[in-house]
Amino acid sequence: MENRKTLLLIARSAFTEALRPSFHAVLLLTGIGLIAVSPVLSSFALGDENRLLVDISLSSMLAVGLFLGGFTAASSLGDEIRRRTVMVLLSKPVPRWILLSGKFLGIAGALTLAQLSWVATLLLAIRHRTIHSRFIADEIPVLLIASMGLLLALLFATLQHRRGRNFPAALSPACALLLNIAAWVSLSLSPEGAWISPLQQVSTNIFAAMLLVHLAVLVLSAIALTASTRLPTPATLAVTVGTLFSGILAGSWGVGETWSRFVPDLQRLWISDGLIRGGDVSMASLMWACVWGLLTILGMLGLGVALFERRDVG
Repeated sequence: MENRKTLLLIARSAFTEALRPSFHAVLLLTGIGLIAVSPVLSSFALGDENRLLVDISLSSMLAVGLFLGGFTAASSLGDEIRRRTVMVLLSKPVPRWILLSGKFLGIAGALTLAQLSWVATLLLAIRHRTIHSRFIADEIPVLLIASMGLLLALLFATLQHRRGRNFPAALSPACALLLNIAAWVSLSLSPEGAWISPLQQVSTNIFAAMLLVHLAVLVLSAIALTASTRLPTPATLAVTVGTLFSGILAGSWGVGETWSRFVPDLQRLWISDGLIRGGDVSMASLMWACVWGLLTILGMLGLGVALFERRDVG
């Protein structure tokens, strides 16, 4: 019971600290911006514009999530080790596995909050569809609702900042809430202006793809947290980015190769290519992908605990 209470306290503290750095707000808005321009970028494709819109958006969520998770993990534990402030917790005493696990739960919460904003932006982009040579009348309400949601979030964070609160810490939950409200209101409006079920305009496969992308980001964050127990921030980011690329290659070019056994096959969590080809996602394959992702996270955290236990932080 005492260990669980300590774990939750560390997780809550790590969650709060993960939202405070300026890079969190910068990367949050970068992800929103990249997904928001996907209707423009996908309009240059010759056919399958809407599927390309989803592919660009999911790629943006993965790429920005990678850097957000890497930076957050490196600053959450790595900086504390280098500044030796981690000794304050370890002297309580707090077991190192609880400290590492609590840090990951807090980081995962902050990443989930950012991911909710990106998911809402993607839903708005899907409802808006691609930019065509002529302006479509039913796109105007979507643009107005989306812009209003983002502007209100920025206004709220600015007002909170003037009252002494941290701007990024106020912006992230505000974006997650207001952009999701904007997304579901927009999806509830049909092109003809009638009120309909939001799920009529979005395929359930899109939600499965977004879930697996978020799981991939959490896997990479666990790798970054593990690397940060021994490496400085630049090296931690290099390991995380290298794992992403090698993990993607392992599922395509590395089949049967010896090196592919030592990196996570992140292709298991990337189903965007199949969606572009018109494929479907079965519940069984989705569940197996989630189980694989969770087991990979647990394995990486176990490795992180082993490395952290052998690290002299005194």
